[in-house]
Amino acid sequence: MVLIFINKLSSRKQYIFKHIFKRLLEIPFEFTSDLSEFIAYEGPKLSYGKKSLGDEFFIWSYGLLNEVGIDDHEIEVHQWEELPIFFKAPDRSDLPFDIFSASFYLLTRYEEYLPQVKDDLGRFTASASIAAQHHFLDIPLLDLWIMKLGEELEKRFDITLPRRRDTQIITAIETASIFQYKNRAIVPVFHSLYESLSKLQVRKFLRQIGVHLRLVKDPYNVYDIVLRIYRESIAQLPKNLKYNRRILYLFHLGDYNYIDNGVSYRSKTYQELIKHIADYVEIGLRFSFANGEDKIAKEAERYESITNRPLSKTMTAFSKISMPGHYKQLVDMDTIEDYSMGYTNIPGYRASTSHSFYFYDLDYEVQTPLRVYPYAIHYRSIEHFMLNGQQAIIDKLLRYADVATGNFIIIFDNDQFDLKKRSHIYTIIKKLLAYHV
Repeated sequence: MVLIFINKLSSRKQYIFKHIFKRLLEIPFEFTSDLSEFIAYEGPKLSYGKKSLGDEFFIWSYGLLNEVGIDDHEIEVHQWEELPIFFKAPDRSDLPFDIFSASFYLLTRYEEYLPQVKDDLGRFTASASIAAQHHFLDIPLLDLWIMKLGEELEKRFDITLPRRRDTQIITAIETASIFQYKNRAIVPVFHSLYESLSKLQVRKFLRQIGVHLRLVKDPYNVYDIVLRIYRESIAQLPKNLKYNRRILYLFHLGDYNYIDNGVSYRSKTYQELIKHIADYVEIGLRFSFANGEDKIAKEAERYESITNRPLSKTMTAFSKISMPGHYKQLVDMDTIEDYSMGYTNIPGYRASTSHSFYFYDLDYEVQTPLRVYPYAIHYRSIEHFMLNGQQAIIDKLLRYADVATGNFIIIFDNDQFDLKKRSHIYTIIKKLLAYHV
């Protein structure tokens, strides 16, 4: 056990120390503010404050974890060997920066609470993040910091830390509409046919007619192909990896509007398809774009009514999360996991970690039960590249997740699985499911 001396315990300290020591390093630890107890302790010990107490492992405190509320902190980025750092410490610290304050800043998405210019969809932009501005968006920086902390503790105290599990690869499929043409309402059908004709898109028009006459399959109706690929890939994996390769379908069940204009949740075909897919892989709910508190509750109720199971996995359309409002709504609904943390237009680790973490509400200064699963790539951000380019980006981010033994999560839209599109998506998925070191 590591004994940690602090002058005063705060909810921020409890949150970040528990995340780092219990969840990432898997080291038992306890806090103490009793100096006599700390000095007498003969095992590994660490102090966190403004000055060292003796020969313990000392980490200087910047002070962020003693604060309450939001303040605009100046971020100056320096280097620690090959890694960027901020909240730089004086020379007397055993680490060159306050690793706990810096990790807390990144993990809680502190910067997203500050005044900002949002994009056209009302989202925090990647370009506004310190990760993008200082060129570490493509690495799980927090995880790499903690690995180095573990190495320093091993050297200092001659201990061996537990080696963590295999990397978990999650392929999440965001399903805005289960079909492109099939099972649509009359008005949207005629509007779509008219639009195809007016633009002289003859092939598209004939394809639509073929689907409506049940002569050909709907372009999006490839679910059995994806499920077959999953079953065949899993069957060939070593036993220890079978449960670390997951597919997660997230279904839209919102009301019809100009953005959320997919097949109605009332469709019996839609409901039966959801149940069919749930027999083979994990499922969850994709909240609609116009996701006010009442709509979130309504869509969650629809999900539970259709699936006859409690809602546990969610994401919001276009990753439109506004801190902390959206996550607070999920906490109130007892949602357990959310998969919205990422950028749809650029690959990278939005929270600088490949590991899941509990949402910390900076308004109320409390850790919540909501677990956030950050994704590394939304396929929209790389689909314009050739296969080699896509694979290079995926391999780079996956290697980092593998080193950190975290999660590698990639998001797809179900319309990208259209077999008529010249897409590399099936090749990508097969490689991800088959991946092992």
